[in-house]
Amino acid sequence: MTHTRSLRPLCLLLAGMSSSAAALAQPAASADEQTTDPVQQATQQAEVRRDLEDESAENPLAITAYRRNYIMPWTYNTNPDEADFREITDEGDIDHTEIKFQLSFKIKLLDDMLGRNGDLYFAYTQRSWWQAYNSDASSPFRETNYEPEGFISFDNSWTLWGWTNTINRVGFAHQSNGRSDPLSRSWNRFYAESIFQRGDWAFSVAPHWRVPENDDNDDNPDLENYIGYGDITVVRAIGDQELSLTMRGNPGKAHYGGQLDYSFPLFGKVRGYVQYYKGYGESLIDYDNDIERFGLGFSLNTFLAGIPGTR
Repeated sequence: MTHTRSLRPLCLLLAGMSSSAAALAQPAASADEQTTDPVQQATQQAEVRRDLEDESAENPLAITAYRRNYIMPWTYNTNPDEADFREITDEGDIDHTEIKFQLSFKIKLLDDMLGRNGDLYFAYTQRSWWQAYNSDASSPFRETNYEPEGFISFDNSWTLWGWTNTINRVGFAHQSNGRSDPLSRSWNRFYAESIFQRGDWAFSVAPHWRVPENDDNDDNPDLENYIGYGDITVVRAIGDQELSLTMRGNPGKAHYGGQLDYSFPLFGKVRGYVQYYKGYGESLIDYDNDIERFGLGFSLNTFLAGIPGTR
């Protein structure tokens, strides 16, 4: 009975995020109501998204999806870092197979800070890599990355060459893995993110600036040499399916990382989910380790679900 009660809030949270994502993914208007003018269309789509967000914000406990929420019961890493794993436990060897999951949500704190625009959010994203099948090592969590952030989101309808800049965000994020030395990893950054949309295509450009740290306190001083100075994501909706590619890295150091995501309807609000990662920067503990991972699982929302008019 105790376990059932402890799981109930989490189940309600996930169900609420799934419902919010599904609502955001609905078309902005019927075919008869939609305009062909790209600027007017983008404006209508932004208003629909704002209405949905405002409706959720009327509930002071409303939590909506932010990044993807997923669980992959099976992932396979061809090049796990045995040395770092030895710092976690000396029982057994690192397993190539592990569970990976991500939980991501946001809460609106203030709206319309600048007229009819500029909404302030708190967001939280957590990614975990769990050696669940490694009984010889007592099935430890190999790595968890915690990322709270605050940002201001601006709706937009500026259009160029058929692409509409629908959302712009500026914010501050902290990311750490909550471990002590020698496995401790953390950093702070200011970032900007601009999302552009054209029909079922979208792309996001998210440059960041890392807040400098004292050399004595910096446990990953060469982080930018591997993850670079921002992420670029390209997304394509194919009916109810979604395919996306995220790239990061530092060309000057010849270090790159790329993640390919594919999701498709499975049952109810649950989607099938496939993920492939190659290169550096998948996690804080692996930021300087060149990994190759393939995973299968389930997701509750898509990247495009949060962008007005793409679905």
